[in-house]
Amino acid sequence: MNELEHSLPLTKAVNTLLDESEVPASLTLEQCSSLLAMSMTSFRRKLAQEETSYKLIQSKFLNELCVSTLLTKKIKIDDLAIKLGYSERATFERAFRQKFGVTPSQFRVVSLVDNDCSCHKKLIEIAEDIPPMSSSCKELLDTKESDELDVQKTVEIVSKDAIFSARIMGLASKAIYGKTPNNLSEAVSRNLGINTVINVAIIYAVKDALQDNVDPIIIEQYSEIFLIAPKFFQLIRKSLSSAVEFDIPLTEQVLTFALLGVFLLAHKSAYKHELMLYSLRGISDLQSLNCHLRELMQISIYSSSSLMLSMWHIDVSLVKQLNHIEKISQVNGKRSEQDELVLFMLSCLYFSATGHEDFSELSDKAELLNIKGFADIKEQVFDCSL
Repeated sequence: MNELEHSLPLTKAVNTLLDESEVPASLTLEQCSSLLAMSMTSFRRKLAQEETSYKLIQSKFLNELCVSTLLTKKIKIDDLAIKLGYSERATFERAFRQKFGVTPSQFRVVSLVDNDCSCHKKLIEIAEDIPPMSSSCKELLDTKESDELDVQKTVEIVSKDAIFSARIMGLASKAIYGKTPNNLSEAVSRNLGINTVINVAIIYAVKDALQDNVDPIIIEQYSEIFLIAPKFFQLIRKSLSSAVEFDIPLTEQVLTFALLGVFLLAHKSAYKHELMLYSLRGISDLQSLNCHLRELMQISIYSSSSLMLSMWHIDVSLVKQLNHIEKISQVNGKRSEQDELVLFMLSCLYFSATGHEDFSELSDKAELLNIKGFADIKEQVFDCSL
């Protein structure tokens, strides 16, 4: 995947206007296009060429303004409420509490806990202390490394672990993976495939290792999303209006493991785990969340995932690709088509894991990326996972 660093001039101009506005929530599309001396038709078309829309830009700007102000600035909450379009502080506080589970003031207080580089160091300590992976998971990875892993060998390894065998059969029997298998061999060869079985083994190994140290709701919600990521990727590929070249096995791994760092960041021993829990509940945009994490803790979900996988010596090509995702997610410009699609799919997976249900903004983005039938994909994958 090659990185393209073209700037997005119109998107930048819109963000500048929003930043300069006293009440950015009230700045309309008509006003914005007029200030930029453009017709609304031309304004919409040129934003579409940058794979965005005014609605997407404004919504993201307001969400980031809300959180970044509470985390890093001293503006009064009353003034913040007005900038966000609320008539009074009480209305804003009710909306914020409903979304985040705490008041704006409480969110600000929690963010100040251990607000230095010790947070990052603590995460490294936690990652180093994660128990070793299960014997079946290690055997699968070692056999794959030696190029001796086929369906028969995979079934043989999986069948040694009754719990893991049941998990594989349960996942393969889900509607999104096709016809219910009659045995473990069918589950591996017909429904899931060897690569997915390996990925599932790693997911359950991490889940089992951390289940006593991470909120069980977080463990269950995100594990469920990790497990359906390959199927989601397959459906997105089929829906694209033009052929896009992917390294399919590697991209499946990226989608399955890029959000694994949530478990590390939400670990009860992490200094800011309470803030992480509130943020996971309230921040629906993955890019915004990562931006705030970098500012507060010098780490993102992607780099946290790389850290965890590195400790278990998982495929170096996967860690390298996660580092690439971390880099391109910070590029303020045009990315390659593959990169845009991967970041979009990760945003969808994260959004579903947080429990949010209004996919309208992601649906708008899907249309801009020429993804056909996104509503059907959402229903088939995410609604089935609930």
